[in-house]
Amino acid sequence: MKRNIVKHGCNSRLFLPSLQPAPFASHVQHPRAQRLSFASQAAAHSVLNEQQKEFLTENGYLWLKQFVPNTVARNVKKRVLELLTEFDPQSTKSIFRTHRTEVQHKDLYFLESGDKIRYFWEEHAFDADGNLTRHAHLAINKIGHALHTLDPVIHSYVYGYLPQLTFDIGMKQPIPVQSMYICKQPGIGGEVGVHQDSTFLLTEPVKSVHGLWLCIDDTDTSNGCIWLVPGSHKDAAIGLRNRFRRTQQDYEQTELVPLIEDGALSKEGGIAVEAKCGDLLVLHGELVHWSDANLSDQSRHALMIHCVDGQYSWPKDNWLQYEKGTEAFPRFTLDDVNLQQQTRQKVVQYDTN
Repeated sequence: MKRNIVKHGCNSRLFLPSLQPAPFASHVQHPRAQRLSFASQAAAHSVLNEQQKEFLTENGYLWLKQFVPNTVARNVKKRVLELLTEFDPQSTKSIFRTHRTEVQHKDLYFLESGDKIRYFWEEHAFDADGNLTRHAHLAINKIGHALHTLDPVIHSYVYGYLPQLTFDIGMKQPIPVQSMYICKQPGIGGEVGVHQDSTFLLTEPVKSVHGLWLCIDDTDTSNGCIWLVPGSHKDAAIGLRNRFRRTQQDYEQTELVPLIEDGALSKEGGIAVEAKCGDLLVLHGELVHWSDANLSDQSRHALMIHCVDGQYSWPKDNWLQYEKGTEAFPRFTLDDVNLQQQTRQKVVQYDTN
């Protein structure tokens, strides 16, 4: 299989004089747009121009370069490292795996994390006797799933930079339903198998989830950058292949159910997107994507925010549920859009605090 790599280098840029600066990547030649910080476009009402919106519709992803200043991405990381320092390693033994081999699985620590901040270990952070092989802060796979509502710094990033973007994507009632800070630790950072996000976060009758993946550390093929198959979100031959849900027999158990054939997804036609610090990837919920294990000596931190459109229903068997129900889901409003510049100041200035 031919594997294509999309690099974010300084020597290949395409200037689009008839448009506003439009950083995005195409799966054909991956044209580069002018590198311009989105912070300098604050006066613009819309984050995305029409060409970018069309590209997302056609390809199922959008690569927004330098979406936030590097300092903002670093401040997000600084805050997370503080959380990891405060974290009690004895509080959980929950290990994150993207695809369970069990037919059914019960993990209440995970299932009840939708409206909480909880920590999940790397699968290879323990020895055969169950002992940690490294310091705890270098053994956590991810933190989820309510950083964006419960931590003021992450909240400042999410509500300071993302509301207008979700409306631009086409959402009528955008809901930032979950947040995941993914550490992908050096040497043991686990592979995230090939998947589609709608498998885990389904809305009906329209599948509306989009992932907003903020690159914290520079990525490449050695430390587990994102791979994706352009256009796979609208390929009728693929469709939504699997569903991860709570079981009918036991609401505290989950199962991964094939919806089409055996549920297998192909990596054919995949490209590697070597995003850099401050870049943002928008990923359609049915886009086929994955990331390889991080076997390098460099971390590959990223912050993923998943948003859905509240005009569609949230199935009761979705794994992610809030203790107080869907009415407790956070929402982006037009007021949040108008307050973005003010809201982002906490994360912008965090390094100086």
